[in-house]
Amino acid sequence: MEEENHMKIKDFLIIIRKRIKLIMLITAFATIVTGILSFYVLKPVYEAQCTVIVGKDSTEKITESEVTMYQDLIKTYSQIAKSRLVAENALGRLNLGVTWKEFMSNEDITSETGTQIVDTSYKNGNAEVAAQGANALSQAFIEESQKLLSSGSVKIMDKALDPEVPIKPNKKLNIAKAFILGLIFSLSLAFFIDHLDNTIKSEEDVERQLGLPTMGLIPKQKNMMNLIVEKQPKSQVAEAFKSMRTNLLFSLENRGINTLMVSSSSPNEGKTSVSTNIAFAIAKTGKRVLLVDCDLRKPSVHRYFNISNSEGLADVILKERKVEEIIAKINDKLNVLTAGTLNYNSSELLASQKMKTFIKDMEKEYDYVILDTPPIVAFADAIILVTDKVGVVLVINCEQTKIEICKKSKQLLANVNAALIGVVLNKVDKRAFVGYGYDYYSNGKGKKSGVKTKRELKESNKSENV
Repeated sequence: MEEENHMKIKDFLIIIRKRIKLIMLITAFATIVTGILSFYVLKPVYEAQCTVIVGKDSTEKITESEVTMYQDLIKTYSQIAKSRLVAENALGRLNLGVTWKEFMSNEDITSETGTQIVDTSYKNGNAEVAAQGANALSQAFIEESQKLLSSGSVKIMDKALDPEVPIKPNKKLNIAKAFILGLIFSLSLAFFIDHLDNTIKSEEDVERQLGLPTMGLIPKQKNMMNLIVEKQPKSQVAEAFKSMRTNLLFSLENRGINTLMVSSSSPNEGKTSVSTNIAFAIAKTGKRVLLVDCDLRKPSVHRYFNISNSEGLADVILKERKVEEIIAKINDKLNVLTAGTLNYNSSELLASQKMKTFIKDMEKEYDYVILDTPPIVAFADAIILVTDKVGVVLVINCEQTKIEICKKSKQLLANVNAALIGVVLNKVDKRAFVGYGYDYYSNGKGKKSGVKTKRELKESNKSENV
């Protein structure tokens, strides 16, 4: 239960961090606008108060019973003070140019329980007029109440004076209220937007919506076409790939599989970025790795390594070119086979017996074969390559890929009995990595490698062997 609560709090904090700009903007806007209105737009309102006392004439002796009687009658006197009769009488003493209804909307009559006191007050944008209105109201009240209840005596106790400070706007209170309300509204809006968001946003979403384990969380980076494991081995992103590598190798070894298919539900989710970097990461453990670009429709592996795509997989299958002749040797442990040129139906090529034979041959020669394939939902190419000896990892673009399309991908893979190992959550907001320890090391800056052709790479490796 504590863990669940902790996760909920963590999720809330992630949402707040994610929408912090929106929250700050709305809160600041509400506060600033209210401040401007309070100081420069809203007109001040002044209130003056006059106090009257109800009883017998002061020259006469007042008994205790009479005091009680007048206390009981105070409600009656208050109603007299609130009457139209009194309002019209008060207007006759003033030159305000308003109706009796308008006058009454600005007056206030209050009686203090257990006393013989009635307070009459009047509000106006002018302090002097407010005092005049309160005093005129009191005089009218005295005059009219004596006509109606001649036995009683109503006298002014405290005359209304010009108020020095307006009752509104209360500038400090308004600004404080605006800040609190703006903050509450912005937080509510942030959580509402998150609630409407039907994308995969976290490991919990992967588990809850897809029932799959998360193999790795890859932080968002500015340049996704970057071999960051090689160029910045101590960076946060590189550490995330190394953690992912551990999980993948454990799962593959448990299943007795050495071929890994990296795919995604839809385009632009970062599958090639994942496949290239994980190939480098596995090779760094001393394992011989072959990365094959099986995305014959839109090949991009060659761009990551700055190598030519003039020949590749298509040429091996269709033209029966020898793999060793056109393969790019990146280092002692990592080789890359690009897609090559294709003037043929890619689905038929990938479904061919020659392709199956090629994969079996490569599995014997390399410790791990990594296949970068087209998106699963968009094309059938990836599904064609699935066998019980091919592990599949699904790359999901965090906060971008819809839950429905992820479920569809999973179902398509399930239909062909794919060995779906798990999910790589890509382009995760770095703020979600607080506490993961990926920033323990400083960002290492690897040497910038120049563009090399396959021939240059082969010659470079030959010279190293000599």
